[in-house]
Amino acid sequence: MSVAVEATGAYEFLEEDVPGHHAYNLPGIQSFLPNTPQKILDCGCGAGRVAKWLHDLGHSAWGCDYSASGVSVAKSLYSGPTYFQANIVDDGVPIVPDGGYDGILSVEVIEHLYDPEAMLRNCAKVIRDDGWSILTTPYHGWLKNVALAVSNKSDYHYMVDRPGGHIKFFSKATIKEMLERGGFTDVQFQGTGRLPFLWKSMVVAARKA
Repeated sequence: MSVAVEATGAYEFLEEDVPGHHAYNLPGIQSFLPNTPQKILDCGCGAGRVAKWLHDLGHSAWGCDYSASGVSVAKSLYSGPTYFQANIVDDGVPIVPDGGYDGILSVEVIEHLYDPEAMLRNCAKVIRDDGWSILTTPYHGWLKNVALAVSNKSDYHYMVDRPGGHIKFFSKATIKEMLERGGFTDVQFQGTGRLPFLWKSMVVAARKA
């Protein structure tokens, strides 16, 4: 996942997954991926690591990111996927392969957006009528919230001092409701990282409604 933050008049590209959340999210993502080759958009592709992973699995991988520097890094590091710059919240995705995408993948992106539902609506527009989405986001639930409070880790967890940090915090119920409002149905979950109900993240799969 990448975050573009305005710094000294330009966008600074931040990469936060070395090795980070990919170690526990990618196996969960793969369990939901179709077995046949698909046209997949990595929405918020950052430096292109996940798009390259999709390409290596045999899929037609595309990656878009708001950060021009992020797209430039992806193109220089990982050949194979098609990368382009796009504002996934305001303008939708301007580059769509013939027939649309089969699916959308978005890894640790939605929690950084002021209007995440707009991203979901835009994603729904560019996938096939029988298409799918898979996204990951940090998990929040009653037990984890209590554990954060008791351990005095809330300040660290919520990243209040980090430019481009998390601004949305999802439980299973809230992300399911937002996906359904954004044009998806048949929502399924898999917790990733750490212990059950103290998960670090959750993989959320859905079908286009």
